[in-house]
Amino acid sequence: MTSLRDLGLSSYEEKAYRGLLTLRSGTAEEVSEASEVPMGRIYDVLSSLESQNVIRRQPDRHPRTYVAVEPDRTVDRLLTARRRDLHRQQTQYETVAAEVLTELETIAPVEGHFWPATVGQDEIAELLADRLDAATNSLIITATTTAGGLFGFEEVYTQTIDRLADTLERGVSVRFLFTNQLAEEMPPSLVAELDQLLNAHENFELRTTTTLYNTYDAIDMENICVYVANPFDQNSILGTVQVTNENIVQFVQNQWQPQWEAASSTESS
Repeated sequence: MTSLRDLGLSSYEEKAYRGLLTLRSGTAEEVSEASEVPMGRIYDVLSSLESQNVIRRQPDRHPRTYVAVEPDRTVDRLLTARRRDLHRQQTQYETVAAEVLTELETIAPVEGHFWPATVGQDEIAELLADRLDAATNSLIITATTTAGGLFGFEEVYTQTIDRLADTLERGVSVRFLFTNQLAEEMPPSLVAELDQLLNAHENFELRTTTTLYNTYDAIDMENICVYVANPFDQNSILGTVQVTNENIVQFVQNQWQPQWEAASSTESS
């Protein structure tokens, strides 16, 4: 059964409040007798209740007389106090978490998670789809004919083209930077899909360049997924590494911007 103790009062405080509520008003001795709170504790208990604004003293009364605050106001005040406690606790936990993370980042290797390509095309497609869904402001994708370009993974991109369309519909700024060779050798069906999206969405851009040597994507300028090339097969990858280290992400983005500005714009057909 719930009680005022669930809202922060001690056992003695709840007994004293209920006793005083029954009395309507009373002295410390009367409250002690009605609530069975020992006289040796009653003054401390009443003082605590008064500090929590659930009882009040009647002015100019001798001996000192107390009155219980109405139940609805009492419960509301206790609830408000508990909310303040929870907010304060949440702030403390968030501060501690940030401090611990900062400390751990100084001793840990660069954050990353390796996803092996051997898990299968469906899993890789789901990973890419999840990254498309995770973007809220911007998405950058670079692609080459090697190091995990489109070749060997055409099915992956076929499965995720609809998710790309959904990402664009949400207003996310999407920019593709492809090598010239990749743009020339892309399957016609994929070219048609991209052309359709370029026509339909102003927040979608595609450019080409000759100075691009790896494939990666970046979500909201804070999370990078790098495709690890298979050294024995130019049309496949070993897997992907997701990097969230702020310094590494910023370094890559600083390299990206001048490459993007110098790249050639691809107009939709």
